[in-house]
Amino acid sequence: MGWVARVKAKARALKIELHAMWFAIKHPDTPWTAKAILIGVLLYAASPIDIIPDFIPFFGMLDDIVIIAAGLWLARRLIPEEVMSECREKARTIDREGGLIRSLFRE
Repeated sequence: MGWVARVKAKARALKIELHAMWFAIKHPDTPWTAKAILIGVLLYAASPIDIIPDFIPFFGMLDDIVIIAAGLWLARRLIPEEVMSECREKARTIDREGGLIRSLFRE
């Protein structure tokens, strides 16, 4: 398998995992702390305000990567495995059927 195929596989796995996190936010068995962390990470990622401005080379993007990765890791640790398995399966099904954007407009 070439490096392009490996990158595509990793990107698809990341897309499914992020989609599963979206379903985990809406799942009734997800603890409120995990939901709050995921919403906070989403808001931080979408916010134009950063701890270190992005125009500073390297460090401007590094703080975003560290905060988002740490938030996702912490939220993932707080979500029960049964919930994540169910959400991943739902994300895989939707990925096979046409993707996230179509699923958002169907709900």
